[in-house]
Amino acid sequence: MKIGILGPEGTFSDKAYMEYERKIGQQLEGEYFQTIDEVFEAVCSSDEDKDSELCQLAIVPIENTLDGYVQRTLDLLLEKDVCIIDENKVAVQFSLVGNVNSLDEITTLYVQFKANGQCRQFINSLKGAKIISTESNMESYYKLGDEKGAAAIVPHHIAAKEKDRFVVENVTDSDHNHTRFLIIKKGQARDNKAINQPTNPDCKVRVRVPIYVMPVGDRPGMLFEILKNFNDRKINMISIMSRPTKQELGTYNFYIEIDGSMERLDIILETLQDISKSNAVKILGIYKE
Repeated sequence: MKIGILGPEGTFSDKAYMEYERKIGQQLEGEYFQTIDEVFEAVCSSDEDKDSELCQLAIVPIENTLDGYVQRTLDLLLEKDVCIIDENKVAVQFSLVGNVNSLDEITTLYVQFKANGQCRQFINSLKGAKIISTESNMESYYKLGDEKGAAAIVPHHIAAKEKDRFVVENVTDSDHNHTRFLIIKKGQARDNKAINQPTNPDCKVRVRVPIYVMPVGDRPGMLFEILKNFNDRKINMISIMSRPTKQELGTYNFYIEIDGSMERLDIILETLQDISKSNAVKILGIYKE
């Protein structure tokens, strides 16, 4: 089975893929793509009933401890015909590698756009360095090359292999930095049997329920009405993110993550059914934590 990965090899997405293999005890065939859009497209174009060259699964970053949610992933979860079947958390630490002898000699710094937000304190301390944004951490590393005065912020496990270059370990803003990755596949949650029904009524297994709520029209108290449904039934929302509808300025859809147990799954689904009476609701998946 093929799995799409935000590449190239050596990225934290690649690390998340390898850790997911260990988690499920199954070897997958990884295929690397340059952008999150390409990863989604690969899994959306797959056909499990045919000998497809594309991917049956994909792994994409969704949230980072320091930098928050990945906005592009949030948008594509709504726009594309995909569901979430699992997630994986990866510890994230960055180091600096440079063709210099000291920090004062750095004139150019290559840094991936999300890594920039996770190493902000260190980057701000580099006075006078030109910051060049890249699409991936490995692109930062490759662009470094032999360029005099250049440096790159790269994953710690890549910098650890360096023997001759100048290295500053752990330039991340926090020692407790993690990125959460989603494992997705084509189709709707129920069509892919992503909902794991409890084996008994007292099942205490924790589940994560990510959804999108798309309000129909704009009315006073709209968001309050949505949230009140969860509050009245004591359903725990881990997070709520507003994303522009891209139709009209000031109109939003809401990405919501619900934390619950298998024994309360029916209550959660009933609540979503009630919300769907006056709003469009997309259940992205229901999976064990």
